[in-house]
Amino acid sequence: MKKRHYHIVIAGGGIGGLCAAISLKNQGHDVTLFEASPCNRTTGAGILQPQNAQHVLKEIGVLNDCCSLGYQTTWLEIFDEAGELIEKVNEKFIDDTLPGRNNMLRAKLNNILTKHAETAGVNIRWGMKVVSYKETASTVTVFCKNGKDFTCDLLVGFDGIHSAVRDAMLEKKTEKEYLGVGAFRFYIEFPENTFSESAMIYKTGEFQVGVIPLSVKAGYVFILKAFPADYQDDERTRFTRVKEMLSHRKELEFITTHISKKHPVIFNKIEQIRLTDKWYKGRVVIGGDAAHAGAPTLAQGAAMAIEDAIVLADELGHHQTIKTALQAYYERRAPRASKIQELSANIIQHEMNGNPNAAHENIANCYSLLKKAY
Repeated sequence: MKKRHYHIVIAGGGIGGLCAAISLKNQGHDVTLFEASPCNRTTGAGILQPQNAQHVLKEIGVLNDCCSLGYQTTWLEIFDEAGELIEKVNEKFIDDTLPGRNNMLRAKLNNILTKHAETAGVNIRWGMKVVSYKETASTVTVFCKNGKDFTCDLLVGFDGIHSAVRDAMLEKKTEKEYLGVGAFRFYIEFPENTFSESAMIYKTGEFQVGVIPLSVKAGYVFILKAFPADYQDDERTRFTRVKEMLSHRKELEFITTHISKKHPVIFNKIEQIRLTDKWYKGRVVIGGDAAHAGAPTLAQGAAMAIEDAIVLADELGHHQTIKTALQAYYERRAPRASKIQELSANIIQHEMNGNPNAAHENIANCYSLLKKAY
């Protein structure tokens, strides 16, 4: 069967969009990526790469670079309100030859993916925000905020939870579901050799604290806490409030001692997108957070986007028409991504309702599902 090669525009230069660009270019397609930011992203905290994500990164040729700039952990340790270890989860749930997780700064990962995309021949256009499109039987014309347009065979939307491509495709504004919690995140530096082979989660009753190593002496911290839907966080007092929140727990003293104002504290409400619509229509398809944004509790958000990217490229390589390829992509990806999204949300809901076994049950179910190939 002769492979079809397409002119493809990708909206969104985050992790999913860049992985899609590399995967599609490796299949021989002509790929242009439009990213709204004027330059490569340097913001954000850490990113966790579990083993299912590592498999994709290995397949597209970037895993070695990621591991060289990341920090590898094998275990997830969970502590109770008294600071006692209650569970130790082995993160090598698929492949003993790979790290349990590779943890790295999001900016470093973006730089690696951008370099590989450019080397592969992807045309990356910075400062180009896709806002709408017009489709004919044989083409898609993509319109950007700056007034420029581009005609292609296929438009791929990896443009995040606020996706313009998704809403234009569905012809409606997609409602986001607030899950009842907010997340504080910040980078932190420690003395040498603070970390070994484990990421850590501390339960405190009112909130949860996660500490993710990014090197032997640096990491990022996240705090999940329940907030009402109308809560607005004051950025001016955020650092002081977060430090005060943590200072009442002796086992978290290693964080409060080293938290620094030179690293900003980010706050986001945790929302999810649960689509009942298909992820494709005509010559337009979506992936990543545009299709299935979810809670970060299983560290699978970026991993699901990375899987979407390679599966889309794979299906386009196995079908003679865009229509059948997009249908196959959706049928392969939607059940898996939806189940991971459900398990991630379950952890939050059960923890808020006081179920101490929620994390254990949902992590086990997640790993059981992910042992099956994407």
